[in-house]
Amino acid sequence: MKHGKALGSFEFRTLQVFVTTAEQGGMTRGAEVLGMTQSGVSQTIASLEEAVGRQLFDRTVRPIVLTGAGRALLERGKTILADVQQAYLEAAQVEKAQLAQISITMPESLANVLGPRLYHRAGPMARSWRISNSLFPDQLSRFNSHAADIMITEESHVSGMIGVERYTILAEPYVLIFPKGFELETELGPHLAASKFIRFSLRSSVGRKTEAQLNRLQLKFPEQIEFDSVTGHSRAVALGNGWGITTPLCLAQTPGVFDDLIVKPISRGSFYRRMSLVAREGSLGSATKMITDECRAILADDVMPSLVARLPWLEEMLSVGEE
Repeated sequence: MKHGKALGSFEFRTLQVFVTTAEQGGMTRGAEVLGMTQSGVSQTIASLEEAVGRQLFDRTVRPIVLTGAGRALLERGKTILADVQQAYLEAAQVEKAQLAQISITMPESLANVLGPRLYHRAGPMARSWRISNSLFPDQLSRFNSHAADIMITEESHVSGMIGVERYTILAEPYVLIFPKGFELETELGPHLAASKFIRFSLRSSVGRKTEAQLNRLQLKFPEQIEFDSVTGHSRAVALGNGWGITTPLCLAQTPGVFDDLIVKPISRGSFYRRMSLVAREGSLGSATKMITDECRAILADDVMPSLVARLPWLEEMLSVGEE
């Protein structure tokens, strides 16, 4: 390999990609954790090798292994990344440990019930707050690019991430919703094909998880209408357009819709979603745990009691995450 380029071509993100790939044991797994394509990871590693003038991975064996130069860069790279994370923390902190800014990305099903209450309770923690709602691919992109400090998303999305603090926020069941006066049996089964199934888009984790569960149960329903929006989904059912599968927190976005719905537990083939909060390890100091505790308290003291008051059978099915 030719002598490497000037160090000016050596970028922080490139080092992140290399360290993650090395720690995950390969480019495929590294790409999954980083939210990149495998070809993107491969090109980044190739550029890094050109920059340092050494081969970092031995590609003649499977799985690939680090060369001597790769092992040396891994150890030094981990130290550099830790130092940069600490620099982010120090740059963000101002007098009285107040952060300059907190940016949080979460799904719509949490943003509207959790976001305003979180700022109300923890506003003094930072001079500036940014709370956004988006689907998971956009959440991950914002988190990986440092546009978001904290991501709240379904636990299955983040279980393999490294270099992060991760806390369970809550677990909730998926439920069936029907318009008032629904004429078919309100149980999940093939008979529901006689009425229109109002779906969540596969762009959403709720939609993907629902479709996966229906496939496991070998239930097939025609594809006729789908929504990204949790509010649009529940309102479409309430208007009598068909039936749907959603979660209690999704319904909490539009409290008035309960008066026009029948909400039932799924007795056959029940399934749940678990929501987790993640932040880059050490990036916010004690603020990550404080925000986690506030989120849990809001859900336990405010949101869940109002849901149980409407649907008493939910009480044993909702839980706030603990350590």
